Amino acid sequence: MDGWGGMVLAIEILLLVAGWLLFQQAKTELTARMAQVPVITEIKELKRVIASMLEQLKVESSQISTQLEVRCLEARELINALDRKIDEAQKLPIKASSRRRTTVPEPHEEPSIPPAITDNGASSHQNGNPRHAEVLVLNKKGETTATIAQRTGYSIGEVEMILSLNSNNG
Repeated sequence: MDGWGGMVLAIEILLLVAGWLLFQQAKTELTARMAQVPVITEIKELKRVIASMLEQLKVESSQISTQLEVRCLEARELINALDRKIDEAQKLPIKASSRRRTTVPEPHEEPSIPPAITDNGASSHQNGNPRHAEVLVLNKKGETTATIAQRTGYSIGEVEMILSLNSNNG
């Protein structure tokens, strides 16, 4: 039994060593799997959060899209109203007296000032504006306020005011 006993002992030792190595390998694999479990759990949680965020994004984008459509409709209505007002304004007759003609002298030219007018003491120096004197002269000649306005570039209201101020001063 000595030969067989030594051999059996050697086989038992080899089996114990093999078992121990298998145990160590299983322990390492289980440790690795246990390390992966939190990662897998985190990945699943991240997927759930992303799905929730995507759903929320869809709802909010739908709401914003609806608001945008409403505002676009309001803008279209405003534009249409403005277009109608522009069309109405273009159909109105333009009064010649409401447009004021102004002459801008060239930069190299001196502005032309009509000679002083001395009828009834109305001169360009007394009232400060030669065109006011022109209004008074044309009025003295019997011209209508509309004609005076057209010739001087003033509106009818301005001509009437100049004449009224002159009659108060006179």
